[in-house]
Amino acid sequence: MYNETDTKVVVASRRNFVKGAGALGVTALFGGIAPAVLAKSTALLKIGALNTYSKVYAALGNANLNGMNLYFEQIGNTIAGRKIEIIREDDELNPQVGLQKMKKLIESDSCDIVTGIQGSNVAMAAVQYMRQSQAFVLCSGAGITDLSYTGLPYLFRCSTSSYTTLSSMGEWLYANLSKQAVLSASDFAGGRNAIIEFKSGFVKRGGTVIKEIYPPLGNNDFSPYLADIRSTDAKATFGFYAGTDAVRFVKQYDEYGLSKNCRLTGSGFMLEGDTLPAQGRTALGCINALHYADTLDNAANRKFVTDYQARYKEFPSVYAEYGYVAAHIMHTAIEAVDGDTSDKNKLREAMRAVKFLAPRGPFRFTPETQSPTHNVYIREVAEIGGRITNKVIHTISEVPEPARRPI
Repeated sequence: MYNETDTKVVVASRRNFVKGAGALGVTALFGGIAPAVLAKSTALLKIGALNTYSKVYAALGNANLNGMNLYFEQIGNTIAGRKIEIIREDDELNPQVGLQKMKKLIESDSCDIVTGIQGSNVAMAAVQYMRQSQAFVLCSGAGITDLSYTGLPYLFRCSTSSYTTLSSMGEWLYANLSKQAVLSASDFAGGRNAIIEFKSGFVKRGGTVIKEIYPPLGNNDFSPYLADIRSTDAKATFGFYAGTDAVRFVKQYDEYGLSKNCRLTGSGFMLEGDTLPAQGRTALGCINALHYADTLDNAANRKFVTDYQARYKEFPSVYAEYGYVAAHIMHTAIEAVDGDTSDKNKLREAMRAVKFLAPRGPFRFTPETQSPTHNVYIREVAEIGGRITNKVIHTISEVPEPARRPI
């Protein structure tokens, strides 16, 4: 029969036994089933990588995934004791497909967090579902400004809000290049939004828009639109294209002879690492704005470029940097909550506190919008060391996104 002293000894012994067994593997003590408290720290960390891996934006989505994989490989594919499992889904740049795939990732795959989503049309189509499901999403693609003003507590964006980049570009173009311009973009939500935002800087300073032109997304022949530009006698154009559209537009622009008299400028996505190899010398001299360049001379970027080249045998594009930064943010925030992604409010606060020097330069989230505050670079396409790339000709430091919808 146990007395009080005996009871204390037994309890203490049991605690020591369980504590010691933890080092050996507590799962074995419970018939192969781990207690719930252990499941929190050892369950797979499921990350949904929803992006465009086919069609016009295929190179963009694949580069994003490459950048994310590179970072995760460097930390042993584990965060806070949880092994990382990436579940890749192709949205095909189709809003309906994207919504279906997001539902699968959240409801069937039980992902802790979803990242990616390059197409602005796909991202906006998923907003209502994100609101209903309370899904935790780190957008590492779509730049449409509207995404920042949805009021969704668990939606973050680590890529860019196009307003900060394009309004800055509009102001710079007016001050340094031309007081008049023709504007053109692929005819989809992101393209039209980009033109509106460029105008918010350009027209605000006093610039005149001669004409706006919107070829269809995935266009092959730009000659009718280039003829339209030529007819205006404009001295400068601003364009927003990406992927294969960007390659075709820039090459045909030069082939059409417009480069001689009408300076081609645009969003940096039009003249990036995924397009420049195909655009080649036809892109030389083009002016563009973006928050990243692979030629940036800072320690984080030098390491990123070196590691990416070693892993993938090519220079990283901005989309690869998106994925790399997304992985860094998830690592930092999830470590801060000791791997417990079930408390979304704590994870949100941890993510809002993330601040570091990324390959693009200083990075932090704008608290009101949960989109980035970062540098904007005015770049010129040049040949450096025998390679066609971008050199930075002007830096606008740590541009914050407006707390309220600017336009």
